[in-house]
Amino acid sequence: MSETILFPFSILASLYGLSCRLRILLYEKGMLPRKKVDCLVVSIGNLTVGGTGKTPFTIFLAKKWQERGYTVGIVSRGYRGTYKGPLRLVSDGQEILERPETAGDEPYLMAQRLKGIPILVSSDRYKGCQWLLERFHLDLILLDDGFQHIRLHRDLNILLVDATNPFGNGALLPRGALREPLSEVRRADVVIFTRSEDQADASEWIGEIERFGKPCVRTSFQPSRLIDVRNGTALPAGTLVKEPVLSFCGIGNPDSFGMLLKRLGVDLREQVVFRDHHSYQLSDLEKIRKKADQLGAKWVVTTEKDAVKIKALLPKDFVVWALRVDIIFWEDPAKWESLLFHSKPTLRSV
Repeated sequence: MSETILFPFSILASLYGLSCRLRILLYEKGMLPRKKVDCLVVSIGNLTVGGTGKTPFTIFLAKKWQERGYTVGIVSRGYRGTYKGPLRLVSDGQEILERPETAGDEPYLMAQRLKGIPILVSSDRYKGCQWLLERFHLDLILLDDGFQHIRLHRDLNILLVDATNPFGNGALLPRGALREPLSEVRRADVVIFTRSEDQADASEWIGEIERFGKPCVRTSFQPSRLIDVRNGTALPAGTLVKEPVLSFCGIGNPDSFGMLLKRLGVDLREQVVFRDHHSYQLSDLEKIRKKADQLGAKWVVTTEKDAVKIKALLPKDFVVWALRVDIIFWEDPAKWESLLFHSKPTLRSV
């Protein structure tokens, strides 16, 4: 694209960058007050638009803290959810109380996967945390997509970076993919590189970040199970090896889903891509089924995030499977556990 066409976007990106830096400076100088809640707060976020794996990583952390005996709550923005009012309780830890279209697909997926963990959506994370603490005996709260919400104090700031495309072209919105200036990596306590499939992935970035004293950890996503979207039946992910597959998704990084299936060893006939957070219609599913038939694809596979939005729409004779992934760490557990779980919350649940 020519510089002439990009020039207006460059101007807007410069203005956006100035507003970001001014806002951060006002908080750092105390001219805008930071709020603190009476429990440990762990934030999971990123610097870029698009998918870096925040939802699976938030699910992973919630389960790990729960295994350590702590009671956990989650506050999410509920992006693209249609809920009204300042906040909505998606799950009380026992029962899902909202639909994916009102809560947002990511909070709803977390509610499906996490038992015993209340999940709230709120644009004001401080008010959301306070609301949860008034109603549940929580030891810590996870902020899903909370890196930019600097109004709220956090005890651990985790930054996720996609190793396959760490910071896009390095430019701010709208010219690039950065939500904040790249220098704001400095606010992170630990940087997690996701989708790292090779020691060379993002190695220069990792070296640069570590030279500034920020520890980095490499992770990858590994397919673990296939879940029947309608009835929840589970099969090993390896069932798909060499099988003809049609995939579809509406996520921030659709190429990553296709690559995941190819590395699994499937015969990927085609991938149908929708925009991120796509609101599915029955007509979409009919087109997908028709295409699968035309291509001779025995299996139709999507992501868990997409699956929560299509379950109610699925025709009875159309079987769609969701691919579940696990997070795999490249480093020794002694390293990443000390970085992610070094803080010990006050136990309120005993």
